[in-house]
Amino acid sequence: MLKKLASSIKKDFKEESFLEIISGSAATFLIRLLGLIVGYAFTFLISRYYGSQVLGAHTLSVTVLMMFSVIGRMGMDTHLVKNFAKDHADGRWDKILEVYKKTTMVIIPVGLILSVILYFSSGLIAQYIFNKPFLEPYFKIISFAVLPMVMRFINSECYRGFRRNKEYAYSQNVGYLLYASVILGIFSIFDRNALLPNIAFAASLFLLTFSSSFLILKEIKSHSKISADSLPVADMIRHSLPMMLATSLLLISGWLNTIMLGIWSTETDVGIYSVILKISTLSTFVLMSINSIAAPRFAQLHAKGNKEGLNIYVGQISKVIFFSSIPIFLFIIIFRDWLLDLFGEEFVIGSQALLITMIGQFFNVFAGSVGAILNMTGHQVAFRNILGISTIINIIACVIFIPLYGLMGSAIAGMIFMGCWNLISMVYIKMKFNIKTYFWPF
Repeated sequence: MLKKLASSIKKDFKEESFLEIISGSAATFLIRLLGLIVGYAFTFLISRYYGSQVLGAHTLSVTVLMMFSVIGRMGMDTHLVKNFAKDHADGRWDKILEVYKKTTMVIIPVGLILSVILYFSSGLIAQYIFNKPFLEPYFKIISFAVLPMVMRFINSECYRGFRRNKEYAYSQNVGYLLYASVILGIFSIFDRNALLPNIAFAASLFLLTFSSSFLILKEIKSHSKISADSLPVADMIRHSLPMMLATSLLLISGWLNTIMLGIWSTETDVGIYSVILKISTLSTFVLMSINSIAAPRFAQLHAKGNKEGLNIYVGQISKVIFFSSIPIFLFIIIFRDWLLDLFGEEFVIGSQALLITMIGQFFNVFAGSVGAILNMTGHQVAFRNILGISTIINIIACVIFIPLYGLMGSAIAGMIFMGCWNLISMVYIKMKFNIKTYFWPF
């Protein structure tokens, strides 16, 4: 078996596409790793200087922000990747300019409206959803970041469509957290106001949005000064909305666990759970790094009708994901108490919850790039339906387990959700394309 496996890997290394996966994902992985370190630094600053309760309040407010930003994006970030990947390969910069202009024309007013809604409904959300009135100022401050957060996702996906994987990884994972850490570190020298983490977070998103928007427009206009006029805005929205629903279900289902934990448990538990999610996410860094370079490639192969090429490419990706992720999994599981203790002694009580969360992340890595494959091959509606079913199961699990077990209950529900949507998607792709998205050497 080992000889057969070694022979298969040796053969893969002779393939140009496999080498592209290795080199591209390695660079992206390192940048994402930097983002993780910077993110840990930001979380560390909050936990050490402000305590787990402020960290919990910040986590809840950012979770609400992310939910509003999903609506604000309207699925257009995913739609951009599909369009940009094809138009970039064809050298149609005029169409790229058209899509970007029309996307921002829709996104900016929607983002501003959502920002106003969040600001004026902050008291209602704090009082009637979380039953924690003290959260109102946190929500008010974070409401100013709705449009910048939306534009962060839009601009990040532009980079990915251009196959600028390093820029994509920096914009998506490093930039805003780096700015937030620097701003918070400086401000904390002079003041320890509990609202400073939210102020720093919002300010960092403004900085990233202005800089990335300027650079993207400069890049596009260096190739084309005139935009095409062949794509009606209504058609863009019609194709984007199914992707928005799929992305919304995926993200909101993950955030539901944090929100319901905030409703039925304490801010301390929310703070500990946020750290658990940060640590467990490290295990999916290889998957996310590969998805960042693979999604445009999926779209190109599908557009050309190259089913055999798509099958080979997915198989190569699954091997890289498996062998790169297993060591990280083992490290986190073995040293989970030590990792949690880095944030403070009070976080170590989340050790068993982290173990349960890691089981859920294993399903995520084992299934492979199922979400990217379905979205990039025109099966976003099927992906939306799969996530819809899994979301209902997740809500039921949260209602059952969180009131009973608190932090552990949230981890159990999250594990069930991860297992459901990944395994169902994996089976669907096998039945639809006859493509095996996972790799199992035994």
